[in-house]
Amino acid sequence: MTICWPMAVSFLRLLPLMFIIRFIRMLLSLPFLWGGQLTGMFQMPISIPLLRAAWWISANGQTGLSALVAIAKHGDAAQAIGCAIAWTEKYPRVELSAYAGILAANAGLEDVARNMLVAAKQLPVDQLGLTELLEFSIAMRFDASPNAACDYARGLEARSDLSPTVSKMMHAELLWNEMLTERLGQAKRRAQYILSVEDDPIANVVMSEFARVDGNALIAAKHLEKATKLPPAELHYYRFLAACGTGSEAEAAQQLAKINKLNSALAERAVWHVNATRGSK
Repeated sequence: MTICWPMAVSFLRLLPLMFIIRFIRMLLSLPFLWGGQLTGMFQMPISIPLLRAAWWISANGQTGLSALVAIAKHGDAAQAIGCAIAWTEKYPRVELSAYAGILAANAGLEDVARNMLVAAKQLPVDQLGLTELLEFSIAMRFDASPNAACDYARGLEARSDLSPTVSKMMHAELLWNEMLTERLGQAKRRAQYILSVEDDPIANVVMSEFARVDGNALIAAKHLEKATKLPPAELHYYRFLAACGTGSEAEAAQQLAKINKLNSALAERAVWHVNATRGSK
């Protein structure tokens, strides 16, 4: 095959220079990205410098996100937040700002989380839904109104472009609101919908409770078995909420006692969750 070089050169000149540079940088970063992802699968610390290198070469937001996730996974969320802030000063990327905000929210750093949300909203919308996830996290952890997260979830419900993670959080928030405000028919339908999408442990807890109340021990046990992938304290937490929703006081008391043995702070949060939701209905 003969290449007509003059035509090829003319074609290349028509392409935007920035696109060509970005494409070359992406190609150069691939060995580092693949090496970092492969070593990361085996929890090898060398994955971090490899992914860092991939980020600096490519300046791609999702590559930078991979590097931040690796840093945070090795137990240093503060370093991941610091890296994100430093990196976005040179290369603003919505994935980095939003993920740093999520880490900050999880660490209880409200000011940092809100600042990262402001920064993320000034950038193009990310395809991963991290900005919505950050906004959800802030509403759940820091907003004074106990109904803030539920209100935000209702605002998302009509959207069809949500990422799977945000969609799951939205449905879970609305599910518990419906359970604890005596809209059990709606809660059951939502739990069934969630299970039609994926085998979700929280939805299985709710369906197990409905089956238990209906006297169907076999179905209840089957759903509960699917929920055991949750850590024990979390499993009892959700079983407590479900029992409160169906008005099963004895079951709720039993589950609360089990939570208290495993994590007293979580037991206090469980009681707060119920009272706050019922008080705002």
